[in-house]
Amino acid sequence: MTFIEKFDALKKKYAAKADISKLKDPFIAAQITLSDEDCGGTFYVAFIDGKLHFEPYDYHDNTVGLIISSALLEDAIKGKADPVKAYLEGSLQAWGNLDHALQLIDALKGKKKAPAKKKAEEKTEEKKEAVKKTAKKKAEKTEKTEDAKDTKKKATAKKKTVKE
Repeated sequence: MTFIEKFDALKKKYAAKADISKLKDPFIAAQITLSDEDCGGTFYVAFIDGKLHFEPYDYHDNTVGLIISSALLEDAIKGKADPVKAYLEGSLQAWGNLDHALQLIDALKGKKKAPAKKKAEEKTEEKKEAVKKTAKKKAEKTEKTEDAKDTKKKATAKKKTVKE
């Protein structure tokens, strides 16, 4: 995979779902250099005027710089790797405002999924709907049965009237 392919994949995967409400500072610009041999290169992620920008260029006025492998970057975004631990171990190099790096990684994680409680509420609603449908079907069936009985009674009454 080339750098541009990797950059496009990262941008497509994380840019749209980023939760910019997690960004505390009005201006954050991270220059990220991927250290992979097959797809190494530099891009930036910047939060400017309330919008998040991803571009495959150097950003000279950056507030933080990172040198990181693409796998570690994705693991940090997914929450599978701790960026502070990676920095202390040397697998991530950083300079500048490290808090900006942490804010961006947190924002790229996106909004948290709805809690399981909400899913349970949805299931409860589905069950209620299913119960309503079942009750409606039973009522319709009972109504048909009663109609059939009434028809049978009328036919029997007609036969008695005809015999007399």
